[in-house]
Amino acid sequence: MTNGKIKFKSPVVPLKNMSIVPSQLKMQAYERLLTLVQRMGFPALSERLPAGTLTAKQLAAVYAAAISSEFEHVITQQIYVSEELWQSVCDLKDQQLFIIEQLNKTLPETAMGSAWEDAWKAFLHADANASLQPMVLEAIKKEAKQTHAQL
Repeated sequence: MTNGKIKFKSPVVPLKNMSIVPSQLKMQAYERLLTLVQRMGFPALSERLPAGTLTAKQLAAVYAAAISSEFEHVITQQIYVSEELWQSVCDLKDQQLFIIEQLNKTLPETAMGSAWEDAWKAFLHADANASLQPMVLEAIKKEAKQTHAQL
């Protein structure tokens, strides 16, 4: 204490370790985005949020809310990845929400959640390229490997 004022010592961080922190944050961002993209997929949603006694409309709303909520939790990760990669994650989220909306329109009001699950399975089975998910997963892995190689 000097002249009635408390002096705080600031921690000294060696300069050689300064670049490690941003690199670690970048790699953690890739991990979080991989997890997000996996969890946004319909198989993962179905596993985590089973239809049970929900109607198709209710289940679709639960899936849409889960996707939006998960996305909100990782939105800050965009500062650590390329703009192109972040855009692909956003595109996947938008596509998943669009598919939910479109499948909802094909089912009768009285359809149960199991019918909604059957509808997304048929949709993905009909066209292996119907979902951006595999491409986004690969893009994340590729950029993460490139970043890791530069460390």
